[in-house]
Amino acid sequence: MGSEIMLPKELLEVRKSRGKIFPKFAGDKDYALAERIIKIFKAGKGKKYGSVLSALKSLENAKNYKKVRGFAKVMENFCVDKACVFDVDSNIDSADVRLYLFERGYVTTKKERQRIIEYAAKYFNTTPDEIEKAMFADRDEELILVDVRHINADTLIRLYNLSLLQTTLFNALRLTFWISSNHKEVFRRIKWLGLMYDLYGEGETIVEITGTASILRMTRKYGTSMAKLIPSVVKAERWWIRAEIIDDSNKIYILEMDDRHKYLFPEYEEKVEYDSSLEEGFARKIKAIKPEVEVIREPGVIKAGKHAFIPDFLIRKGEKEVYVEIVGFWTPEYIKRKIEKVKEAKIPMVVVARKEFGEAEEARFEAESDVILFSKKIPYSEVVKKINEHLRESKIEFEGDVINLGEVSSFHGVSMAKVRGLVPERYVLAGNYAVKKDIFEKLCEEVERVKPERLADVMPVLKKYGVGYDVLEAMGYRIRWIGLSEEDAIVKKN
Repeated sequence: MGSEIMLPKELLEVRKSRGKIFPKFAGDKDYALAERIIKIFKAGKGKKYGSVLSALKSLENAKNYKKVRGFAKVMENFCVDKACVFDVDSNIDSADVRLYLFERGYVTTKKERQRIIEYAAKYFNTTPDEIEKAMFADRDEELILVDVRHINADTLIRLYNLSLLQTTLFNALRLTFWISSNHKEVFRRIKWLGLMYDLYGEGETIVEITGTASILRMTRKYGTSMAKLIPSVVKAERWWIRAEIIDDSNKIYILEMDDRHKYLFPEYEEKVEYDSSLEEGFARKIKAIKPEVEVIREPGVIKAGKHAFIPDFLIRKGEKEVYVEIVGFWTPEYIKRKIEKVKEAKIPMVVVARKEFGEAEEARFEAESDVILFSKKIPYSEVVKKINEHLRESKIEFEGDVINLGEVSSFHGVSMAKVRGLVPERYVLAGNYAVKKDIFEKLCEEVERVKPERLADVMPVLKKYGVGYDVLEAMGYRIRWIGLSEEDAIVKKN
């Protein structure tokens, strides 16, 4: 609601002192004035808007005229519906009528004027009386005040204050701010408004919106775009802003405000809104599967070099954290940039993306340890396993001569790829097993002595060491299956 209520610059009221600038916000002392203005609008319902403007004019004096007009502007934008006196079916356009009449040139007598009005009536296929009405029917004072929606003095004052703050920023050279929440809306607005930004700070992310390169190139449009960002900033639970503002004499002033001034502006309720049903379903499912974890929606801004992104979720258990991003539709370039940002930010994050492209592209991204692709439904068992990898409290210990990596993976709730990466150098990776090097050498010697031709020949040796036939590949053998039985499987040395 905020970006449409900015006041005209001629209604700006500020205090300037010692290089600082501060808007002259409305407060308790202006309640009576706000209530009178609301009453004038309500009393004008069904009448010409000119009567409302006249009544407002009677309230003005040398001290309050900017505030009266500012309050009226807010009322017009939020609470007022005006309509032309013509029936809605009328196709006569007032601007067209004026253009036709003015093209006929000056008139010096009443008779001459009447003649041209009659010509216009024939041209527009209507009556001279309707032409008289149409000439200025679209002017504010001639419009009818059709409806006045409910508003109280407190809300009118708060909306006025927000618009006044925005108008103060029209000539901003630079805007710096910090927010505790509402990050996604703010960064979407930044992108939509075409604003340039930089990120600073280690613990807390500070955003700097930079203006045009020089005062000479400064345009009203860019300052207005900065101003349009303000309603999204002050929606946050906590915030501060600092702006450098240039006045008409090219002197630069500093504006500083924070959430201690929040009472001046409209109250907003921060609602949890999901970009898609995928995200909403994900939050519900994770909470059901892992009730012991905290699922935080849009946890804040993550810095990745000079860029910023806001992950969809933060999953937290105690002091352990992992971020999760749900990607509904994507391009290979998008996923690549996302992975690069995650690596640059050095944060634990799981990217869950719908399969959209060919097998080659998908295989490239699935090779990344924390990227999960799916076709129809999110594979929650895989996602939870990845989350557990990052949230696990216990350290995986490797003890014994032979370790079944599948059992370790299930016990700790981490992926096989992760377990494999943690195997110490004193072990040999063989199939789904980690075997101590000296034990592996003995196993190899016994298998060699058997000189196996069929899988059944070597199975007693493998069972003796507590391993499966998948270790044979690490010894340089390959298995060719002819049927389902071990008797039929042929073992060959590579």
